Amino acid sequence: MDGWCSVEELTQWGFAHAPVLMANEAHDGLKRCVRTRVVGTRMVRAAHQAGVRRLAMEALPWRPGDEPGPIREIPQVGGGYLDQPDMRALMTTALDLGWTLWAYDAVIAAKPGQDPAEFLTIEFTNWREREQAQNLCRVLAEAPGEPLLVWSGNSHAATEPAEDWIPMGCHFPGLSGIDPFVIDQTVSVDFGHGSRDWVRELLDSLSDALAAHDGTAGILCEQAPESLAGWPADAVIVSTDNELS
Repeated sequence: MDGWCSVEELTQWGFAHAPVLMANEAHDGLKRCVRTRVVGTRMVRAAHQAGVRRLAMEALPWRPGDEPGPIREIPQVGGGYLDQPDMRALMTTALDLGWTLWAYDAVIAAKPGQDPAEFLTIEFTNWREREQAQNLCRVLAEAPGEPLLVWSGNSHAATEPAEDWIPMGCHFPGLSGIDPFVIDQTVSVDFGHGSRDWVRELLDSLSDALAAHDGTAGILCEQAPESLAGWPADAVIVSTDNELS
């Protein structure tokens, strides 16, 4: 693959080179960049053509009996990510294609008298990241040899640590023996904090490439513009649609 490409081309290239592809959505609380989930739906369809039939999602609750799956219908929940129409569309697309869904987030249960502040510590955060990676290994073990699409939030799948934080994406290769193909969608998303001058310059420089792909395109990090050098992923998706809502 050479240069900017469609979401579908990037997804299929990823599965041609790794049995596990990790991609993310961008959100801040219940605000989310809807585009990232629309792209997720496109990824599911492209992955289906590549023979993928399982989707692991951070936002899914575990089944009764401490089982990560298989989940064959959208869980009934009262609010949250799973009630948002764009997330439901992503899951529905997979289920309608005959896929199964799988949970993998850490199971978090507060103990009586536990200080809520403990859940905000870096120790807890790193514990959760490692639990996610271990749970994904369990999902893989349920169907050895079958490819898996992993849908995470924000930077959990990042391939490099950030100071004391060690993301799930850093734990997973050592625990699973698999080097996943990681696609990051947060590059151009407007989270509402920090200067975005470099993002505007990037989007301006890519106007022709983005227009050729209806406003959203992907590229391998090794081929990406200099401003994205060192991005903690194998590929990135950049878009003109970057708002949180």
